[in-house]
Amino acid sequence: MTDRGWGLHQFYSFPASLRGALQVVPYFQILIYLPFLLQDFNATAFAITVAAHLLLCPLFFKVFWLKGYYVVLCVAALTILAIATSAVSLSGIGFFAYAAAACSASRKRSEIFALLLGVNSAYFISAYVFNHSLYIMLLGLFFTALNGANFAFQIRKYLSDRVVKQSQEEVSKLAKVSERERIARDLHDLLGHSLTSITLKAELAERLLDVDVQVARQHMAEIQQISRRTLTQVRDAVTEYKTNTFENELASARIALESAQIELIMRMNKIEVDPLVDATLAMTLREAVTNVLRHSKATRCIVTLQLQGERLMLKVSDNGEAKGEPLIGNGLRGMRERCNALAGDLNIDFSSGCQITMLLPLTDMANGDGR
Repeated sequence: MTDRGWGLHQFYSFPASLRGALQVVPYFQILIYLPFLLQDFNATAFAITVAAHLLLCPLFFKVFWLKGYYVVLCVAALTILAIATSAVSLSGIGFFAYAAAACSASRKRSEIFALLLGVNSAYFISAYVFNHSLYIMLLGLFFTALNGANFAFQIRKYLSDRVVKQSQEEVSKLAKVSERERIARDLHDLLGHSLTSITLKAELAERLLDVDVQVARQHMAEIQQISRRTLTQVRDAVTEYKTNTFENELASARIALESAQIELIMRMNKIEVDPLVDATLAMTLREAVTNVLRHSKATRCIVTLQLQGERLMLKVSDNGEAKGEPLIGNGLRGMRERCNALAGDLNIDFSSGCQITMLLPLTDMANGDGR
């Protein structure tokens, strides 16, 4: 593998959210050498900066794979490099920005803030000792704090997304196990009786061939009827397995929310709907629950399905943080498109937690008893 290929491999080994933050790294490398273009060139200072830069890169990328005290030691090494560079050039500001970004590798919020405080304090002291102007000092503090906060946010986002992803993977595994068990039960109930009847009638027809051909033929005709009926039932069952239903999605949502320690409250009316409406309800519930898991920080989620006048209402609400006007992403946009396709209305309210309400017109729906 070439050096370039190895570098790309290392880069894409980082979490997706962190790669977004790492894309700013080349720009901070430009800032490291910017002071030599704006001030008188000093060969000694330039040589020290280049040497420090060569040490900076492996330390900075390595820190995100470390844990515990190794992170602290690596951040300390980056801070020492920044102080040493600040002694000869303003390029030290860029090194402090890297040291601040490396603090986010600690993963724990309290440790991140403590390390950031230490890095910023080290910069403030070094700027004072090396007689940096107030303007340069404020600029350095701004870049150091901004870069550290940006990387800390990206790390927190990655960890949050990873928890949701792991929860969804676990839910998917449990759902597959449950589905396999259900299919096994259905096939046993569906085929067991039919195959037993076919076997008994076939044996009886064989014995009657030499005794009463007419009765034997009658049994063989019944075997054909049973086999055709069983084949139709198997096809219907397979079609049902291929369809994502609201009931199945609700069961998956219960497991996912419970694994995230979110209480699920269901307020359901038993309503018969056509397959297209049922699939739309299922996909809407999936997107709404995913939104609760990823963004709400809620402790309770309420799912309501009931008739409201001449329309069917599905409402998913939680007690998470208020966020004001929602940002319409792919999930919410997909919900709206599916709702519009059935001439329905979708309302999304983030003023108090998150409340997603879908109203669909009644089409071949029959209201049943509550459950």
